[in-house]
Amino acid sequence: MDDIQTHRTISARSRPRQEATRFRIHLALVALACIGAGGLLAMHYPVVPVVAAVAFALAVAVFLRWPDLWLLAVPTLLPLVGFAPWTGWITFEELDLLVLAAAAGGYARAALPGAPLPARGQRVHLLSPGPLLLLLAFALSTLVAMERGFEDAGGFAFGWYQGYHEPMNSLRLAKSFFLAALVVPLWWGAVARRGEQAATWLATGLSLGLAAASLTTVWERLAFTGLFDFSSDYRTTGMFWEMHVGGAALDGFLTLCVPFAVREVFFARSTRRWAAAVACLALAGYACLTTFSRGVYLAVPIAVAVTLACCMLSARRQAASSARSAHSPPATTAGAPLPAAPVATSGGSGLLPGALLVASFTAAIWWVFPSSGYRGLLALLGALGLALPLARPMRGYKAVDWVMAVIGGAVLGAGAAAIASLVDKGAYFAYALSAAFCVCMLFLEHHSAAFGQRRGSAGLAAQLAFSGYLALLVSAVLVANHWGGPGALNAMLLVVLAFLLLVLWAGAAPKPPWPASYRWQATALAAMLMVGGTLGVMAGGAYMSERFSTSETDLDGRIDHWRRGWWMLSTPADQALGKGLGRFPASYFFAGVSEEHPGDYRLKSEPGNTYLTIGGGKQRYMGWGEMLRISQRIAPPTVPAKVSFMARAAQPVYLHLEVCQKHLLYNADCLLGSTTLDVKPDSKGQWQQVNVPLQGKELSASAWYAPRLTVFSIATGTAEGVVDIDRITLTDGQGRSLLDNGDFSQGLQRWFFSSDRNHMPWHIKSLLMNVLFDQGLVGLALFGLLGITALWRVVLGSAKDHALAPAIAGGLIGFVVVGLFDSLVDVPRLAFLFYLVLMLGLSVRPGKAPPLRR
Repeated sequence: MDDIQTHRTISARSRPRQEATRFRIHLALVALACIGAGGLLAMHYPVVPVVAAVAFALAVAVFLRWPDLWLLAVPTLLPLVGFAPWTGWITFEELDLLVLAAAAGGYARAALPGAPLPARGQRVHLLSPGPLLLLLAFALSTLVAMERGFEDAGGFAFGWYQGYHEPMNSLRLAKSFFLAALVVPLWWGAVARRGEQAATWLATGLSLGLAAASLTTVWERLAFTGLFDFSSDYRTTGMFWEMHVGGAALDGFLTLCVPFAVREVFFARSTRRWAAAVACLALAGYACLTTFSRGVYLAVPIAVAVTLACCMLSARRQAASSARSAHSPPATTAGAPLPAAPVATSGGSGLLPGALLVASFTAAIWWVFPSSGYRGLLALLGALGLALPLARPMRGYKAVDWVMAVIGGAVLGAGAAAIASLVDKGAYFAYALSAAFCVCMLFLEHHSAAFGQRRGSAGLAAQLAFSGYLALLVSAVLVANHWGGPGALNAMLLVVLAFLLLVLWAGAAPKPPWPASYRWQATALAAMLMVGGTLGVMAGGAYMSERFSTSETDLDGRIDHWRRGWWMLSTPADQALGKGLGRFPASYFFAGVSEEHPGDYRLKSEPGNTYLTIGGGKQRYMGWGEMLRISQRIAPPTVPAKVSFMARAAQPVYLHLEVCQKHLLYNADCLLGSTTLDVKPDSKGQWQQVNVPLQGKELSASAWYAPRLTVFSIATGTAEGVVDIDRITLTDGQGRSLLDNGDFSQGLQRWFFSSDRNHMPWHIKSLLMNVLFDQGLVGLALFGLLGITALWRVVLGSAKDHALAPAIAGGLIGFVVVGLFDSLVDVPRLAFLFYLVLMLGLSVRPGKAPPLRR
């Protein structure tokens, strides 16, 4: 009996060790699968595959050494690693390699002997049963929709360079959900190792990604339109190549990430971190403006409002909890104490005055902008910005201070008027001097005892600060008069008087009307700047005004487009399970409005030869924007340039050729050529040699800090015209051959297509309709339940006090608002990030991280 009992005891002790070993084996198998998949993709990378394979191996090694680095690296690099216009890859992309490398390194690190693992019970309860079942059901729905997509495309056929009408497009869209699911366990491991720091790292990564995407739009505007040109018909796309057929990839990314930067501003513990978050939001604000997207203009304010409201409520709950804890004995736990909640920079008390100030500034610029333009807007921004810190020293004013300040203001105001009348553009000079003087006096009042408060007086610096402010208001009126004349002067004078009354009230009120914190004031000023920029673009940019004027017509068109999409689900099975992932473009091509069918292209082969077939669309008008282009990024050519190729067609076809300075959809300078392929009765089906000179001047030089890209494109301008192309070359004036893979022997490597204007056939233009079309009513119901569950958890449920909860709530709601009018999840990179944030909403838990055991 003793031997039996001893054996049972030894077995009980060894069982956890055996389970841990099996668990590590499972992790190792996942890591090996990721390495195998990533290595296969890297070895088939279209451009220098050896370098891609070495980079993938190095990334795996880096993530093996620092497994939590993906929290920073993946979100930061996501908006940058999209090189399809250079590689020709659209089914697979660089983000796949990055995520697989992160997963391989993370799972391999966890599989190493001695690496800490979650306790046995924690492995089961990392996700609650309800969310887990919903995720499993949606995963099954995604797999079914992928299989139905293969079937609808005529059966699965693998290809590295297939387009949107071919079966690999279903795999292209399915992978995003499963890649997100692959990294969620890495998030749990990071939380177990780092606790609260994991949330900080992820929020930082998303904020850095937001800044990176915004900087790409700054480059794009500098290169092609100018930084402050808001009237040109040019909408930024950043590095989101998926917008080559329209869509809202950049819009969705900005809306999803802005709440995480807002959260950083609200909860930043250090001034440096707060300043970085504010700078990130300023860049993002510019990027949002230059999308010229009505959806973004609606969604971002809603997302920010939701995030701030959740931050404020969370801060209040934590403050109340801290107050209760101060009056009760400290609780003890078996583990480490919970980390202290971050302290909000402004708190809930500053939200209402901030909102009122922003609203007042909005009304002011709405009144003066038509007559004073951007100069009047900036003048008012400076006036209200300096009013915020000026209220504090004015609260110590005595009678003598008021007298001295008003006298000084009269003198300085008269000096500003004299400068404006005597110096060319003197109004701007007077405004700058007045603002600088006011800032200097505020600084001296705050930091210098010699100029500080004196007995019976607020001090000389405090008096002169208000004097400088009065001169600033006079200068603002002079700026308006200089720019817009008497009408602008009268409009600005009314607003300036209102600002003066606001400052006088702030200085005389019994309680401070707004927080004295410089961080709060700078945040409020940044919010005013963003609102001012938005209104300026809407009121001063002809392009945005035109877009808003057509909103009602566009909405009617969208509703009709959605109705057609529903009609394409012609069978009960289609309605229940969907047509299949990614099948909308092909379905529209065959069942949509005939006159709107876009062009198409296919890679074909015959014995000993591979060639490209280009088909023209059925549009009523085949203009510049309607042609479907097959393109390649090239080095800038010198003139004269010539294109040579072999072609064949069954009927005469008009061919358009161009070399343009172009990023994705909009061109600058171009070299142009065209020809009509002459098909004689005895030459049908025969290859013909075609030589086309490109006409035009040398492409203009671009700035080194904002280089313009150069693209060669070929298209057919004949409706329903079909032409075969092979052995295409582009030779410039120096005799250089600028095209790669012109014989298509490497498939469509380096070739890329775009539809510059005809976008509706490629997207159903609604997030919910896209899920319905791809996955049917079943998939749509599961998608809705996942979103509602995640939002409930982070807004009202068990995760509402998690550090990331406000940003998750704001991001998801903003994403859905943009998705009211665009598909979004038909962009794999964006869908990956959305599903990741959604899964975090389903799984994050406030409090102590799960214990680890070795």
